[in-house]
Amino acid sequence: VRMKLVKDWLPVLLVCREHVSPIPSSQKSLYQELEEKFLQIISTLPMSESQELLQQCLSFSTRNVDECPHLVSAFNTWFRRARRGSLDQLHGN
Repeated sequence: VRMKLVKDWLPVLLVCREHVSPIPSSQKSLYQELEEKFLQIISTLPMSESQELLQQCLSFSTRNVDECPHLVSAFNTWFRRARRGSLDQLHGN
């Protein structure tokens, strides 16, 4: 259900961002909050699904990195999980 929710609605968010440029400052916080919620949901998904969706989220990074700390946090979480999975496989866990 979470994967379907993000997979269906993330493209809508991305298209809205592309067609409303520049984003009015009154709506900027709404977009950032939606991005953050999507990234929080993505971080709860299995690694393969989250990897696929995070790649779509790279367009969030077209702004100043200070404006999207949630994207940096989501990628840090994903890389930590990926590394931990690699270490577990290496040690046979």
